[in-house]
Amino acid sequence: MSISRFFCPQDHALGNALINWTGRPVQDLLVYAESYRAAACRLVHAHRDLKLNTPDHQVLPILYLYRHSLELFLKSIVYYSAILSIPESELVVALPRLWREHSLLRLHAMALPVLQATKYAAADAEYLGKNLLQMAAAIDDVDAGSYSFRYPVTSAGASSLPSHFLTNIFAFSDAMESLLDDSLVFCRGLGQDARVASRQMKLALHGLTSTNAA
Repeated sequence: MSISRFFCPQDHALGNALINWTGRPVQDLLVYAESYRAAACRLVHAHRDLKLNTPDHQVLPILYLYRHSLELFLKSIVYYSAILSIPESELVVALPRLWREHSLLRLHAMALPVLQATKYAAADAEYLGKNLLQMAAAIDDVDAGSYSFRYPVTSAGASSLPSHFLTNIFAFSDAMESLLDDSLVFCRGLGQDARVASRQMKLALHGLTSTNAA
């Protein structure tokens, strides 16, 4: 097996990590989503141990990691529905448009038909859909393009976030952990269930394959 090395001079050393080993990178969306979530969770625990009660810019990576994890979960829902609902010849057009989309609200709109058409005993799809919409709307209100938690200024030179932006990282983490738990259960089931393919989903995903889509 050929291995591409990046800052890894020794085999079997503490800290080595083998990435992209499955040979199915597109299907690793959930792996990536969970890895960003786990990193955020570890930072939250470390932040809690510091017992800080002052404004702290160290929360920005936490906000971004959770936001990106949620984006990947939403893309996973849309991806699994796309491969079940869209002819393989059209996926070449559809999937690049999915990867370029960063608005959580627009991704939720793509995922909504799947959430409405799917029933799992382990995951209430309707309840999950409402919670995803609530979180997507709250985050998109301040970070629709996935820039605000990464850069202090926009491309136009304005502030990325509102002045005096107050957040509680523990409250945010609690809400995200609960939501991402439910999302993980749903995505795992969706990836195994071909019955969700329906005319309703095909119509909802039409924008991904339309030649007029941006």
